[in-house]
Amino acid sequence: MYEVLLIDGDTRWHAGWVLEDDADLLLTVQGRVPVWTTRAGLEHHAQEHDFDLLDDLPDEIDLDLGGWLSTGSPQPSTAEVSELWHLLIDDPVAGKQLSSSSLEDAYDDLTDDEPDWFDQHGAAARSALFEAVALLRGRLSPVSSLT
Repeated sequence: MYEVLLIDGDTRWHAGWVLEDDADLLLTVQGRVPVWTTRAGLEHHAQEHDFDLLDDLPDEIDLDLGGWLSTGSPQPSTAEVSELWHLLIDDPVAGKQLSSSSLEDAYDDLTDDEPDWFDQHGAAARSALFEAVALLRGRLSPVSSLT
C-alpha cells in the first residue's frame, strides 16, 4: 500500500493511496480519494481495514514537479511526469483528460525517454495533467467526512 503525495512548487497534498505495488488505480471510498494530514492517520485506517503497509518496498510515492504543472517551470524529470501520468491515466474521472490520441502518443514518447519530449509535448501534456490533477483534487476529502 503506497501513500501518494503530490508536490508542485509550494503546494503539497496527500492524494490517497495505491493498494498494491502493481495497481494503477488510486483507492477510493464512496467515490472520493481520502486525504490524511498525518502518516499515523493513514496507518490507523490501514490497520482498521486490514490493509497491509508494505515494509519491503517504499510505502510513499513523492511526485515533486517543482511548479511545472502550475507555472511551466522548472522542467521536472521525465520520470516524475511519467509516474504522475501513470497514476492518473486509469482514474475514471481524471484520466479522461489524458485519453486523446495525441496525448497517448505523448505518453508513449515520454516512456520511451525521447530527448526532446518537453519541446514536442510539454505544453499540451502540462495543460492536460494540470486539468487532470484539478479534477482529482476536486474529489479529495478529509477522512472524517467519509464516515
